[in-house]
Parts: sequence; C-alpha cells; structure tokens
Amino acid sequence: MTNEMVRRVAMAISEASAGSTGADPALDWKRFERQARAAIEAMREPTEEMIFRGGLVKDAPWDGRKPARILSAMVDAALQDKAWQAENAS
Repeated sequence: MTNEMVRRVAMAISEASAGSTGADPALDWKRFERQARAAIEAMREPTEEMIFRGGLVKDAPWDGRKPARILSAMVDAALQDKAWQAENAS
C-alpha cells in the first residue's frame, strides 16, 4: 500500500515527465513510486539553509499546523535555486 505523500511525489514526477513519455500522469504515477521514495529519502537530512528557514517560523500558533508551516518553509528553501529557476523560466 502506497502512502499519500509517496503517491503525491510519484504523481508529480509522472506529471513532470509526461511530455517525454506521452502517458497520462494520473494513470502512470505508479511507475514512479521507487523514484518518489528515493526523493523523499534524500530530503530526510535537511541542508543548513533548510534548518535555518524552519527555525524562522515563530509566529505560527501551536495549533497542530506549526509543524506543517515549518516543513513548508524548509521545502521552500530546498526549492530556491535561482540558477535553475533562471534556466527554466518560461
């Protein structure tokens, strides 16, 4: 049984590669489950920038959502790659 986050990441990989495979991402995501698990595993050890950004989340009340806000801040830091963004701007 695939968990929800693995399915989401596999779906995103499927959608990102849909142009090259021609397959329907909604039907083809299962092919990318192994890659999704590897991607999530690689993020298990955060970078220093991710740790810093997560630590900046101070204003969120502890209502059960603060961990989600911290995770979002950390993932945003991981995705901020100005060189890649410039190369792939549409």
